[in-house]
Amino acid sequence: MSTIVFSQGDATVTVGANESIALASYSEAQIYRVVGFPNYPDQDDLLGVISGNAVTVFGPYTTGATIQIQAGATEVLYNVGTDPTIPELAGFRGATAANALNTTAAATSAAMIDGILDGIITTTSAAAVSLVLPTGAALDAAVEMAIGDSFTWTVVNTGPDTATVSDAASGHTEIGDGAVATATSGTFRTVKTAAATFISYRM
Repeated sequence: MSTIVFSQGDATVTVGANESIALASYSEAQIYRVVGFPNYPDQDDLLGVISGNAVTVFGPYTTGATIQIQAGATEVLYNVGTDPTIPELAGFRGATAANALNTTAAATSAAMIDGILDGIITTTSAAAVSLVLPTGAALDAAVEMAIGDSFTWTVVNTGPDTATVSDAASGHTEIGDGAVATATSGTFRTVKTAAATFISYRM
């Protein structure tokens, strides 16, 4: 789940090397990067103003960054990671497109992460598609989640053959029937059960 900055509140967030920060707020909130120069006090450099419940991502920052969030009339949700998003807004955040995975071999970990975090994977391939879950370590690096947090995502198969969701090499297990037959869809709930450890349940 995302971290909350309550209305009219502020927070200072440390973003690690090569990581980004994703934010969303219904009303306007100001986002700054704290920058420093030798012999001068730190300064707040305005990165942008977010609003409208759309997910806005700043970064990645090669050497890391310190981000200052100033919430407006409503709360701000944020996550930090290599590919962060706001799970609470899955299904109605702005400008999210379905992720098409049509390879007959295993989809890459990065492609699977994009698909499950955005909430929709589509496949139209004439041959069977193997959707191997990302490792627990890769998913843990991509999005901040507490143990017990979860989110849902769906595979939509409009191709003439089966798309199959299967276990990662380590740290991420699929429970239930992972086969999504042609002209059907399958919804999964991914739960973080320990550090770098996830289970995706077929619903």
